[in-house]
Amino acid sequence: MSSAIVRAACAVACAAAAFAVSCAKAPEIRAEREPDLVIMSSHPADLVKLVVDEFRERSGLAVIVKSGGTGELIDRIRSGEDADLLWGGGAETLASNVGLFEPYFSPERAAVPDGLKDPDGFWTGFSVLPMVILVNSRLVAPELRPTGWADLADARFLGSVAFADPSRSGSSYTALRTMLLAARAGGDREGGWDFVGRFAGCLEGRALKESAAVYSGVASGEYLVGATYEYAAGDALRLGGDVSIVYPRDGSSALPDGVAIVRGTGRRPAAERFVDFALGKDVASAMRIRFLRRSARADVEPPAGLPSLDAIPLLAYDFSAAADERDATLARFKSVLDGASSP
Repeated sequence: MSSAIVRAACAVACAAAAFAVSCAKAPEIRAEREPDLVIMSSHPADLVKLVVDEFRERSGLAVIVKSGGTGELIDRIRSGEDADLLWGGGAETLASNVGLFEPYFSPERAAVPDGLKDPDGFWTGFSVLPMVILVNSRLVAPELRPTGWADLADARFLGSVAFADPSRSGSSYTALRTMLLAARAGGDREGGWDFVGRFAGCLEGRALKESAAVYSGVASGEYLVGATYEYAAGDALRLGGDVSIVYPRDGSSALPDGVAIVRGTGRRPAAERFVDFALGKDVASAMRIRFLRRSARADVEPPAGLPSLDAIPLLAYDFSAAADERDATLARFKSVLDGASSP
């Protein structure tokens, strides 16, 4: 690991004022000369900067990073916008869009368990993202805090639940599918949608435009609770936010996000170099220390202070089904949400 990444990995950012910067969407990072690599990424700004700056230093390549939500970036790739890689996005989003990618079997894939990578090489897991409930611990008394997804449909949180539009946010789509699964007691599929109807009522028919607005909104006190992924919640804690993390007792999911090479790229060698670097143990270790983020690699321990995956109640989440049913799930959620916003 070079000195630059060691210094970044060991830095401790404790000021709550820095939280807004951390939660910001990554700015577009441009190279001064014609790019050797164009990356599309939904990762937060500080993670992108750490990894891309170190990759530039090691490789000498000129890199452009284009940021956005996962759904937006997928649409931009589909439209033909210049891109060599998608870095970020949940497994079901990647699985439902494999036609946009081409296989690559990085040598670093050996450290990633089979359930966290596409068997045909179209994408490989970068980190593992348990879905959690984020609570503003300053504003919500301990006895009133949610213990599971079911509580997010309770009247005490009416108008105070932060949830991103799942058509724009890959993590929010995973959260929606996880909540549906948790609410389907005894395999009752419609029971899940009954819950979503009540949940949409607590949202008052409104979803946020991006996942960053969930954890920043809860940390600032604009919302009391929110559905998000563990890394975002952990980042709020790391930066001194008055928040706490709840691992839902009615069950959660722990899916990977991933990295994939865009089909037809003319910069394949540079794309492969970045995939190898991003999946490597140096980045995984820095990510664990600096960002409290779980690596998909089996040879890297969970971040300090976070439970092992074995200690989290996990549901049997089928991301292939989530991918196949994505359009239908999003259409039905939109209908339910629109209905909740009607007078």
